[in-house]
Amino acid sequence: MTTTTTNPPRSIAAQWRQSLVHASPAYWAIQFIVAVSSVLFLWSTLAPTMTLLEGATDPMVALTIRSTIDAMLFFAATHVGIRPLLRIAYVRQTPDWRAWLGLAGWLIVLAAITVGLGALIELLELAKVSGISAIRFQAGDNTFGMALQGRLLYLIAIFNLFAAYAIWAAIYLGYKALQGRRRLQTQLREARLRQLTHQLSPHFLFNTFNSIRGLIFEDQQRAAQLVTQLSELFRVHLQHELRTEQTLEEEWHLAQCYLDIEAARLEARLRRYVELDPVCLPRKIPALSLLCLMENAIKHGIAPNREPGWLRISARPLMAGWVLEVSNSIGDASTLPSHGTGLANLRERLQLGFAERAQLQVESSAERFMVRLTLPN
Repeated sequence: MTTTTTNPPRSIAAQWRQSLVHASPAYWAIQFIVAVSSVLFLWSTLAPTMTLLEGATDPMVALTIRSTIDAMLFFAATHVGIRPLLRIAYVRQTPDWRAWLGLAGWLIVLAAITVGLGALIELLELAKVSGISAIRFQAGDNTFGMALQGRLLYLIAIFNLFAAYAIWAAIYLGYKALQGRRRLQTQLREARLRQLTHQLSPHFLFNTFNSIRGLIFEDQQRAAQLVTQLSELFRVHLQHELRTEQTLEEEWHLAQCYLDIEAARLEARLRRYVELDPVCLPRKIPALSLLCLMENAIKHGIAPNREPGWLRISARPLMAGWVLEVSNSIGDASTLPSHGTGLANLRERLQLGFAERAQLQVESSAERFMVRLTLPN
């Protein structure tokens, strides 16, 4: 019997509601600062030069109330109408030109709705104090201004709001992209530290040095190669430039060093089968992902058993992308604790690096355990 792990999708309505409620304190603080700053900016800019607001009994009160209402509408539009859409369809996704065109259309519609709500508020008794019909400015003996009425004014207001919403969306997407990249780099750094700690553990070094010691008297050249591979493995971990992605060829070079060391330790208990299509070698994968899968297979599937086991690594192209599979035999259950953090971290790194274009599938049966990565070209 084979089992496959899947994550049940949530409805768009549920994701939308979650986006409205869940936000960082920094987000709320920035939204509040933007709202207050917009009110203060309008007040400080217009108040010193304003001589008459036609239709308002108190110009300063009218300006303050109107700018506050506009700030609240802007906050509501960005938080309810823009942010959830960006989080669902654009953050960690790869939208095409049609998606961006759809976003632009939605921002125009949202700007028109906001302007319409602002006009509707003018008709309410409570907001009549802010019913401004014209603004006049005075410079010396000259007075000039504009009437706040007509289609042209509404078109200008819609365009200005569309531009403001577009800038807000661009800043939000840029921040989320930077946040995701930093998160991915942090996880990669932690993955390197975890793997380095595992490989530098006394148990690992003890077994490796014992294997080298035995080979010195039997095959000095093989012993020298094993020392070189151990040195190369540590050198890559300690000196390799921090990258979130590597080619399969680079990953396989590092994985070979680890695999040769484990083969010398496990001897006949480890049978390995490698089928890497040359077409897939230049393709990108998350850094250290192949090594992570191999370590998981050997540590929990092969090393705990006295009987020989096998490890199979294959990569082949698909019509749209390519697939990497790492599978191993299953004998006696491993006595080492496994919390699935390695696969969970790899799944999240795939989501951060490739979004919906990549998938991680786990298949487990009585005879084998397999992890399949489906990746884009």
